[in-house]
Amino acid sequence: MSLPDTMRAARLHRPRSPEGPEDVRIDEVPVPAPADGEVLVQVRACGICASDLHVVAGVTPHGPRLPQILGHEPAGVIAAVGDGVGDWQVGDRVAWVMSRPCGRCEYCRAGRENLCVTTRVAGVDVDGVQAEYAVADARFLVPLPADLPFDQAAIVTDAVATPYHALKRGGVGPEMTVAVIGLGGLGMHAVLLAKLAGATVVGVDVAEANLERALAWGADEVVDARQDGVARRIRELTEGGVDRSFEFVGHRDTVDQAVKALRPGGRATIVGLGPEAIRTVPVALFVAQETELVGSFGYTQQDLGELYDLVEDGRLDLSRSVTDRLPIEAFPDALRRLETREGNPVRIVVTYPA
Repeated sequence: MSLPDTMRAARLHRPRSPEGPEDVRIDEVPVPAPADGEVLVQVRACGICASDLHVVAGVTPHGPRLPQILGHEPAGVIAAVGDGVGDWQVGDRVAWVMSRPCGRCEYCRAGRENLCVTTRVAGVDVDGVQAEYAVADARFLVPLPADLPFDQAAIVTDAVATPYHALKRGGVGPEMTVAVIGLGGLGMHAVLLAKLAGATVVGVDVAEANLERALAWGADEVVDARQDGVARRIRELTEGGVDRSFEFVGHRDTVDQAVKALRPGGRATIVGLGPEAIRTVPVALFVAQETELVGSFGYTQQDLGELYDLVEDGRLDLSRSVTDRLPIEAFPDALRRLETREGNPVRIVVTYPA
């Protein structure tokens, strides 16, 4: 296929600071060329995530230089193949892991590439993929089901894969009780996936719209976190506490709720990112109840492949997950809508023409 010389890309020119607002623009930039072991993908869809907001707001440091392309939830079609790539061809429908691990360290060799100490996350540490074209390491490509729309395929690469990895870390199974604290894009998919695993689910959030959506997506009970005694209410609803809890907010108070909502022997899995130190139950109680507290970060290539298999088998329905589809010109306003929760989106996705 004939490739253009330039493409449109959403780039951060200046993060938000006390001196002024952020500066995000849609720029015309050169189309990148794939290096050895890489492919060039014509991006067909790219989701917008709270992590984009963190970079734009200056909470998460951006890469070594500005302007920087944002975005890390891509799906598309291979447009060109670099040297040394033997298993992929132009025209293949693909997604890929949002981080760029080394592939050689002990973690990568063990299939835990999300813990690679030299990994670089697209849109955070290096140029991202909110653009008409993007390069990808061929080692971390995953094929897409033939009938899966690109917008749904794109959000799997974070909004679905991150909670899926967390549920695997937490060990969710049939007849377990589960609390999901924070019902944004990741938390809503945690509800969906926990129900798929056969668990009874309690959803927790401060927004009425999110609580109603959680019930519509299968949650058995919901708890309004604007009221006092969240953990106590969860224990009441589950007759003593949940087997597993999952925290998707990243605040000290919600981590505390995740721990206090557990029954003895329970496990809390923390996914939300935040700067505060964890403070929860007294050490003696933590020990006496054999409480487990674990972290969960990102996902692996295996997780991504398993999710696309679930979709292809008809077991996982993501048709309600994309609440807005916008052109790249609307990306700056989409960031504002996500930050203000205008319209209560699950996932806003930028779509690109073929």
